[in-house]
Amino acid sequence: MKSNADPILHREREQQLMQHVVRLLEDDRLRVDTTLGSRPIKSLLRDVERTDRGVELKRLMSEMGMPDRDLQNRMPTGQAIEVLLSRKSMWIFRKAVGRLRVMCVSPVRELLKGEEAKPMATSELNKVLGSLPPSAGGIPSTLVIMSTSGFTREAHEVADRRADRTVILVAPNEAGGWSVTGPTQTKALADLFDPEAYQQKRQRLIDHLEANKTELTASGLAADRVAARTQLSPQFVEAELKAYAKENPGLVAKRLDGRVVMFREGAGPAANAASGGSSMPLLDRMRALFARKGETEKKIAFLSERRTALSQQRDRAYEEMGTLEQQEESLRRQFKDAGGTITKRRVTSQLLQLRKDVDRRQQLLAVLNQQIDVVSTHLHNLGLVQQGKSAQLPDAEEMTADAVKAEEMLAELEANTELAGTAGAIAQTGMSEEEQALFDELERESGGGATSATAEGAASEPEAPKSAAPPQPSGPSPAQRASSGARQRRGEAEPG
Repeated sequence: MKSNADPILHREREQQLMQHVVRLLEDDRLRVDTTLGSRPIKSLLRDVERTDRGVELKRLMSEMGMPDRDLQNRMPTGQAIEVLLSRKSMWIFRKAVGRLRVMCVSPVRELLKGEEAKPMATSELNKVLGSLPPSAGGIPSTLVIMSTSGFTREAHEVADRRADRTVILVAPNEAGGWSVTGPTQTKALADLFDPEAYQQKRQRLIDHLEANKTELTASGLAADRVAARTQLSPQFVEAELKAYAKENPGLVAKRLDGRVVMFREGAGPAANAASGGSSMPLLDRMRALFARKGETEKKIAFLSERRTALSQQRDRAYEEMGTLEQQEESLRRQFKDAGGTITKRRVTSQLLQLRKDVDRRQQLLAVLNQQIDVVSTHLHNLGLVQQGKSAQLPDAEEMTADAVKAEEMLAELEANTELAGTAGAIAQTGMSEEEQALFDELERESGGGATSATAEGAASEPEAPKSAAPPQPSGPSPAQRASSGARQRRGEAEPG
């Protein structure tokens, strides 16, 4: 979020309001006070004039010795829109019947100095109203003043409605939206000058709900608290909580103890989708809760609602405890500052009664905490039961049968593995005797038998010792081996 001392932030707020007002001039809902009563602005003749205070801003920057063009382009310029409303008279002339003026005011000097912008006080607001020209001829005027830095609490009292003037105040709030203050009689008119669109408000509310999801499983989110945090209307928050609960399975928004609370029903979305527990009559839910064979989903729905209601009571008790503690601190200061004995006695009596109230609240909190703990434990156990049923796990008999099948499969796989290893070892030993004899025969016929036999003989003979003399051939010469091979072949060819 941008700093409140950043001029860009104030300029953006100014532009946002002006753009909204331009669109609002074409809205049939915009009705203002005129000499003819309250009339839609579109039914009258309109003379629109847009102005700003850019010249005054440049003069002020020169006086302060800050002729910075870049800073000037980032500063708010005090834009304003004035609409003169009139109707035709005698078919030719125009007669003014009303006036609408929207103007933006910013703490220019503080922004130029880089200081934190302070809210506009009552004196400053009255000064701005006094600088406006008076209404001529008793024409009613509707004045909408927007302060980019907000208003003080006392300044909101200036918003009123008189016969000749209606004042509406618009200011940004800390929650990221806008606060519009106007007379009670013109609330519908004041709400129209809120620049934040419906979708923007809804998205801001959804962001708040997403950021506080953890509270949904405990005490829930109450509509009045959400409205206070987001600074949105309670009616809008209640409607959006119900819509958000319908869009998100597992959530339910119900009115508990006079206020709408959104909480998580059951252990999760699946439980809520299966139960439909929020639509059950109370009598049926009580019967399901205490029946021996009640449905688990209905019990979870009832206990979730009960836990949320108890948590809301506990939260209110804590708030009351905080208030009592503040009162106790105030009474202690009164006793300390008191000068007479009578005052001290009165304060002592009040403090004693206050402490008794604190003790009662503490006892109530202890009971509520115990009840919440019991309900939460029961709800947790039911959630475990529901999760076990939804998992659909096999029983012991089925698991035993599957284990036996798995053991048989592993034994068969082990046997196949051993067999495969034996086959591999056999393949590595070489050829059978018949295959070896045929192989030798084929080798001899192809002329490679002598070479093979010589190689085998050389491998079987021991290595001769080395000597200085040159080695002598130990076997027949090549010619002798060739002659011996020929005689052997002739002998095999002759019949036995």
